[in-house]
Amino acid sequence: MSTTVKLPVRGAAAIPGERSAPRRVCCGMLAPSLRPFAPRVARAMPAVVVALATASYAMAQSASSSAQLLDRARARFAATRTASAAFEQRIANPLTGRTLLSRGTFVQRKPSRLAVSFTEPAGDRIVADGTWLWLYLPSTNPGQVLKLPAGESGTGGVDVAAMILDAPRGAVTTSDAGSATIAGRATRAIGLVPKAGSELPYQKATVWLDTADASVRQVLIVDEQGVERTVTITRWSPNSPVADSAFRFVPPKGAKVVTDPLRGM
Repeated sequence: MSTTVKLPVRGAAAIPGERSAPRRVCCGMLAPSLRPFAPRVARAMPAVVVALATASYAMAQSASSSAQLLDRARARFAATRTASAAFEQRIANPLTGRTLLSRGTFVQRKPSRLAVSFTEPAGDRIVADGTWLWLYLPSTNPGQVLKLPAGESGTGGVDVAAMILDAPRGAVTTSDAGSATIAGRATRAIGLVPKAGSELPYQKATVWLDTADASVRQVLIVDEQGVERTVTITRWSPNSPVADSAFRFVPPKGAKVVTDPLRGM
C-alpha cells in the first residue's frame, strides 16, 4: 500500500483556471528501510521543498545585494580624490610562521600620492610622491632608505583598497562572505578570486564594505606566496584637505639610500 501526497504542479501545466493534476509520491520511491516511515516523509516533503526554495532565494538575494554594494563601493572610491585615515595591519607569513602587527595613519591624493606614517612601530614611513616610492623602515632596516619606482599606479601596490576596487569587474569572481561588525560599523564581506589571465597581484581577497555608506572597512589580501595581509580602517575621512608637504620625503641624515633592493640586503 502506498501513501500519496498531493503537490501542485508548477510550470507549463499550471494553467490559470484549471486544476493541476496531483503528483504521487509513493513508498516505492524510498529505500526499503525507510518505507515504514513513508507517511511521515510524505507529510514533511512540502516543508522541505519550502525550506530549500527559501534558502535558494535568500542566497540569490544575498549575492545580488553584495554585488550592488560592491558597485556602490567602486563608485564611491572613484569619486574620492583625497583621504585621511587611521588603520591597523596584520601580516601573517606561513613560510616563516611570523605574524607582524602594526598601526598608524595615512593620507592620500589620487592618482599617485600616498603617505603612511606608522605609530607602531614608531618612525616607520612609506611615501609615494608620484614618481618614487620611499620606504624608510628603521624598525627592520635601520639607517637605510629604499627608493623604488612607483609603478603604473604611482603607489607601488601599497594601496590595498585600490587593488580591490580599481580592478576591472570582469577580472574577478565574487561571492558573498557574510556580515560582521568592523570598528563598530556594520559591514558585508565579499570574497574575490582573480580569474585566469587577470594578472592581479593576489590569489584571493576579502573586502568588508560598510552597509551604510559603502566605504572600505577592512581588506584581506593573500598574495602568491600565501602571505596574508589584513588592513582594518579604524577612522576614515574622504575628500579631506591634504597638504603637499605630506608627500615629500627627505632621507634622514646619514641614512643610506638604496635603489636596488638586492644590493641593500
